[in-house]
Amino acid sequence: MKTVLGHEGKLSQKQITRLGGLIAMVCGRIPYPHIESDLHDNNFLNEQKELNSRGKEELRRLTAMAGLRPEQFTDN
Repeated sequence: MKTVLGHEGKLSQKQITRLGGLIAMVCGRIPYPHIESDLHDNNFLNEQKELNSRGKEELRRLTAMAGLRPEQFTDN
């Protein structure tokens, strides 16, 4: 898959880590503290530690770049 960034569907290590944290949140799990901290610092979580609209958009963007579809990892 060719992405806008010119890569062949590859994510950086930071993007892979963030994607894992976002998927964990969607699946009702709590990511490792340093990953949760990254999500909070980048305003992807609301006060109840749930994904906000910005977090959902980042999840959609990263899953598209990785060639995944949300229905592959969640019922939502």
